Amino acid sequence: MTTAVVVGSGPNGLAAAIELARAGIDVHVIEGADKIGGGTRSSEYIVDGLVHDDCSAFHPTALASPYFKELDREFGLAKHGLTWLWPEIDLVHPLDDGTAGVLWRDINRTADGLGADGKRWLDVFGYLSENFDELVQDVFQPIVHVPKHPLMLARFGTGALLPATGFARMFKTPQARALFGGVAAHMF
Repeated sequence: MTTAVVVGSGPNGLAAAIELARAGIDVHVIEGADKIGGGTRSSEYIVDGLVHDDCSAFHPTALASPYFKELDREFGLAKHGLTWLWPEIDLVHPLDDGTAGVLWRDINRTADGLGADGKRWLDVFGYLSENFDELVQDVFQPIVHVPKHPLMLARFGTGALLPATGFARMFKTPQARALFGGVAAHMF
């Protein structure tokens, strides 16, 4: 039997291991960390009792991933212990003056917290947020493909082509700039 070694037990490593196993290959997964999970791992590194996601930018991507949705349909991941936990606040980018840019799960609540930049935040992210499931159908495809939602993909792509520093200048408040800048830094 053919064998393969997958280094890393994060979502990509485990996805590779699953596909190799489906093809009849004997797979061995090696993980350097004490816990498996890579970008989906949670820990208490900062303060005991405060659990945070080690690579939290990955979670929405995993949940939206057509591949992981397929695995869930095929294997019923919840019955194997997978539970997605959703905080009321997804992330916060604090500023030196004690204020912060706060990303709530509710885009309107996020906009409300951004003061003068609230409307602009909704203008930039509202449509994409409301249509995320359709956008994912194109974004999670190979670069060269016939888009299912070409106008939406074009709208997303127009903003995504701008350098993050230039895009951040659209916002006037330090809170909105910090929030956008922090999110952009995670999406390298």
